[in-house]
Parts: sequence; C-alpha cells; structure tokens
Amino acid sequence: MKNKVVIIGTGNVGVSYAYSLLSSNLNIHEIVLIDINTQKAEGEALDLLNCTPLVDASCKIKFGTYDECNDASIICITAGVSQRANMSSRMEDLQKATSIFEDIVRNITKTNFNGIILIAGNPLDVMTYVTWKCSGLNTNQIIGSGTSLDSARLQNIISEMLNISPKSVHAYVIGEHGNSQFVPWSNAKIGLEPISNYLSRKEMIDIENETRNFGFKIAQKKNYTCYGIASALTRITKAIIEDEKAIICVSSYDPIQKIFISTPSVIGIDGIEKTGIMTLTPEEISKYENSANTIKNAINEIN
Repeated sequence: MKNKVVIIGTGNVGVSYAYSLLSSNLNIHEIVLIDINTQKAEGEALDLLNCTPLVDASCKIKFGTYDECNDASIICITAGVSQRANMSSRMEDLQKATSIFEDIVRNITKTNFNGIILIAGNPLDVMTYVTWKCSGLNTNQIIGSGTSLDSARLQNIISEMLNISPKSVHAYVIGEHGNSQFVPWSNAKIGLEPISNYLSRKEMIDIENETRNFGFKIAQKKNYTCYGIASALTRITKAIIEDEKAIICVSSYDPIQKIFISTPSVIGIDGIEKTGIMTLTPEEISKYENSANTIKNAINEIN
C-alpha cells in the first residue's frame, strides 16, 4: 500500500508538518497539500519540492484537490482557527472552527478515503469529536494530536530543571488540550524512580502551570506555534506508518465519557489500538472527569 499523506491547511502548522515529514526519513511515497487558497498550496508545494534533492527522502510532494484523498493512508487537518496571542482559551471561536471542520470533512466523505485522520485544529478535542461525527469512520481511525505536544513540553521543563535528558523523563499531560489539562504525577518517573524523589509538591504545581501556559507564551512572542506540533504530528505519523504500537498521549475516544480526550494510547497501522493505559488516584480521576466535562460542555454548545 502506498504511504500517502494529505495535509489540509497550508498555514504555519501544515507547512511545518510537511517539512518535518520530508526531513524524517519516513517511508512516505507522496505528500499532498490542500488549501482553500490554491495559490498558497501550490507555492508551498513548489518551495518544499526544492528540499527533496537535499534531504534523505524520496517522496513526491505536490498540491491538489480533495480527489487526492481517495488513496491516502493518512489525512491531517491543520486548517481551522489559529491560536492568537490575545486568546485566553483554545475554546474561543468555537462555532467558526466547527463550521470549517464540517466543511472539510464533508469534502473528505465524498471520496473513497478509509484511512486515518489526524487533527491538529483547536479546540482540539472538540474538533476531533466533530471530525468523527461527520466522517462516519470508526473511532480508531480518528486521532487528535491532543496532549502529545503538552507532554513533550512537560518533559523538556523537567529535564532542564533536573539537568537530565528529556528521554529519561517518563511523564504525561492528560485530559483536554487546554486549560483543564493536568499531570497525573502518581504515574510520573525519572528513569525507574518516582518523580516525588526529585520534585517537591510546589515544584510539581509550578511545572504543571508552566506546561499549561507554554503555548500561549510562544503565541504572545511570535503570534503562533508550529514546530512543536509539527514534530508531534510526525511522531504520530511514524507510529502509524511503521506499525510501532507506540504509546503516545493523544486525543482518542473514551467509550465511558463518549468523547475524545487525551490519555496514553497505543498507536499502530490501524490507528488507535488501546487507550487509558494508566491507573489514576481518586484526586486524578476527579481532575480527569472535570476535564471531560469541559469538553462535553463545548460539544453541547455546538450541538
């Protein structure tokens, strides 16, 4: 089967993701850019085309229409409402974002697409739910980038504080990709040791707050974020294409809450294979339910 990735939206995130894929040495045969602004999509595709002789990649890259979705293995939706420096929450512009996603997914359903859809538009968990509802695909075929990037930010912050590699920090952010996200510290480890051996309770609270606000911090300085989320999307793409069975914290379907929300999930060639791979304390369960209710309330607004 041809590994073909279609990227819908050629803003900062979509183009950064395309470049990240080109630089990743993944076994991708074709990358297609789609945008309502066809001139922009064509220009970005031509610019990225110049990279192919210079990177260790053999895939084709071009711009196209929704017909390209017919034989795609992965579609990534990066279009939507951009996070702005003056936004206090990713839940702002909810109705506008919903309208954009409904239109995109309607166009996808007119094709024969039956692969995996990745979502990177905000509000992330709500748009992942909207994509599922409008697409008619199984829940395992829908993956939101969720708190994969937030978890990477958390690992970076801890690694800098403790002066160790972020790869030795085993900690996740779960829940909403937004203000109600939280860190289940009871599961966090440095190597094989509990993180409480290294951090005080106050330090944990400060780190959690810094992680939660990191995206807004970047947006206040440059008006958008792109490289981190592009890398997170590439990591998820790798797990799918290489059938890794990798555990990544993404927005996946919770059959109890009946929404998409971030928990550590096993990802392979068929998408989500297993979710909720952690045991939470009563306090953490309460935080998770609060986060789920935040997402549900937003879904109720658009319903």
